[in-house]
This record gives sequence, C-alpha cells and structure tokens, in this order.
Amino acid sequence: MGMLAVLGGGFGIGLWYIVARGDTKLNMRQGIGPEGLRYNTGGPGFGSAKQQINAKLAIVEERRRARDLARGRVAQLDAERNVRNQAAERTAKDAADLVRDAERLRLAAIAEAQAEANAASQQAEDEAEQRRRDREEARLAEARSAQLAELETVRQNELDDAETSRIAEIESAREADAIQSKQAAQAAMKDLQERLSREGARSSDVQVSLMWNNFNDLDLHIVCPSGERIHGGNKISKCGGELDVDANVRPESKKPVENVYWPEGTAPAGKYQVYVHHYKKHKKRRSRDPTKFQVIINSLHDEDNDGVVDVMEYKAALTHGDPIMLVATFDVPSMAERRRRKKALEDRLSALERGEIPDDSAATSAPSETSEASNELINELNERLEREGSQSATGTELPSAPDLDELTDSASDSN
Repeated sequence: MGMLAVLGGGFGIGLWYIVARGDTKLNMRQGIGPEGLRYNTGGPGFGSAKQQINAKLAIVEERRRARDLARGRVAQLDAERNVRNQAAERTAKDAADLVRDAERLRLAAIAEAQAEANAASQQAEDEAEQRRRDREEARLAEARSAQLAELETVRQNELDDAETSRIAEIESAREADAIQSKQAAQAAMKDLQERLSREGARSSDVQVSLMWNNFNDLDLHIVCPSGERIHGGNKISKCGGELDVDANVRPESKKPVENVYWPEGTAPAGKYQVYVHHYKKHKKRRSRDPTKFQVIINSLHDEDNDGVVDVMEYKAALTHGDPIMLVATFDVPSMAERRRRKKALEDRLSALERGEIPDDSAATSAPSETSEASNELINELNERLEREGSQSATGTELPSAPDLDELTDSASDSN
C-alpha cells in the first residue's frame, strides 16, 4: 500500500509539472525545418546538438587512433627490444655452453690421462703380483705334487685293500646266495617229487612240471617242434608227449601239480615252448590271485656239450583273465647227437679211470695236482651220468606272450 501511495504521488507530481510549465505550449504553425521540429522555446535545436556531438565524437576517435598508434609503436618497440634481448641471451648462453664444453673436454682429457696412468700403474702392479703368484703357485705345486703323490700312494693302497675286501664280501655273498639258491632248488625239487609221487606221475629225460599252492585251476601247455600243442584237451600228442597229471579241474588240492613227459629217449629234437594259462578261479575255497607258480623243466641241455639232464626252474604269477603266458623255451638235441655226447662222456670217464688225462685237462700240472684234478673230474662225470636233476637254473619272471592260436577252443577242451 505504501508503494502504491508513493507511485501515485509521483505520478500526480509529474502531471502537475507538465501543466504548470510555461514552455510546454506548442506552436502548431511552426512546421519542420532543417534541424527538425521547432519549438517555441527559444533554446537551441536538435541539429546543432548533433553537430556538436559529432564534432566531439570525431575528436574522441582521433584521440583513440592516436592512442592506438602510440600503443602499437610501443608494442613494436617492446617486441624489438625483446628480440634483441633474446638474441643477446642466446649469444651469452652459447658462449657459456662453449666455455662449459671446453671445460668439460679439458676435465675429460685430464681424467682420461689420469685413468691411463692409473691403468698403466695397476697393470704394472698386476704383472708384478702375477709373477709373484706364479712363483708361489709353482712352489706350492711342487709341494702339492709331492704330497699328492704320497696321498695317491696311500689312497691306492687303501683302494686295493677295499677292493680286496669287497671282492671277498662279493664272493662270500655269492656263496651264500648259491647256497640259498641251491637249498631253495632242493626244496622245490623235493616238493615237486612228493607231488609227482602223490599223483603217480612219470619222469623221464625230457619232462615239464607245473606246481602252485592254491585251489585255482592252472593249465600247462607245451608246443612241440612240430607245432602240435599238448594241454588238457590234447593230453597224448603225436610227438610222443603226454599230460599224465591234470590238477584242480575241481578244487581238490591246495598243492596241485601238472606234468608232461616223453618216454625215455623219444622226445623229438627241436625247440619246445612252455606256456601257462590261468583257466579258472575256484571261489568256494577262497583262493586268491595273483597265483604264483613254478615250472620245472628236465631237458637234455647242451650247455656243457655233454648231453646230460639239467633242471631249469622258472617262477611267475598269473591272475584269472590274464592272457596265456610264455614261460620258457628249451631245445632237445637229436638222438645221434645224444648218443655221440654220451659216448664222448663215457670215453672221457674211461680215460680218467685208466689214469689218462683228457686233452682239455691241465697237462702241465704237477703229479699230485694232476691226480687230484683227475679224481675231481671223474667224480664230476660220474655225477653227470647218474644225476636226474641235481642242478637247477632259476629264471626271472617272463612277460606275457600273445595267445596261442585257437586258445579259446583249446581251453574249453581242457576240462
């Protein structure tokens, strides 16, 4: 409300001022002149004021131009002065850089010269030290060589003593192993003989036996030189071999044995292959796998060219479902070869009994030594002629071989 009152008052005062002024009356007949409307006021017109303003504006513009020119000149002078100053600074800087580079080069030359002098001095010192070391090393080498020669003599003596002791230990261990192996072979042969005697099996100069220690059914297969195979489904072969014991078709024995033999002197000459097949696992007697087994082979072994019967023993193990395993191979010489070797052996024995020394004995020995050697050779030949299986060769476990031809049909015939 106060503002409305103030504005209303101001408006009223303005109206009063217009009405009260005496110079506000218009001359309606005045018209328009060069300077515009003419008022009957007696004062200057609008045209003269414009001219004055234009004149003043021209003066101001002139002054502005003069000031701009002055400023441009000053700026140009400042720029020229800055250029001169920068050029002077660059010149001074280049001069300082040249001075620094020269000083740096001088110092580098001094340092290099000093380094060369130090290197030469150090090289001289190193050469002198190296000569001193060489002399010292030569002296020490002579002393060391003498000491090493003495130590080498002592060490060689110690090595000789150690080697002698080691050889003695090896010989002792070999003798112990030989005794243990012989005992194991004798025990195996005794066990085999007991099982063969229990089953009424036959023995001959060529014979293959299989034994194991549980109720499982293992089958022995022999492949003859002709290719014919002896097993449970072909117990009597055309080559003269016979499977006379086939064990554990039913779980009857915990110490079973199977046996294949050829009548004395009838085994054909050639190579024989011995296989073992895990045919059946009998569960009612709680037999477990793998089943370990032993194969004992009597053959006319020709290792010593004497045609005597040797015993070979092989050990391995099979699990039911494994393929048939090739355990061993052996060769049987011909009958003529057997007779020739036997006659040669008898001739040697007869010569020894007559006191003659065979060509392969020690003819240069002393009389007592010759007599002793002859007695030992006679005893050895007598043992070879009379023995049926006192020597054994234990083989390592052999890898499984591929199945024989028609193994499935033949295995089904074994029972």
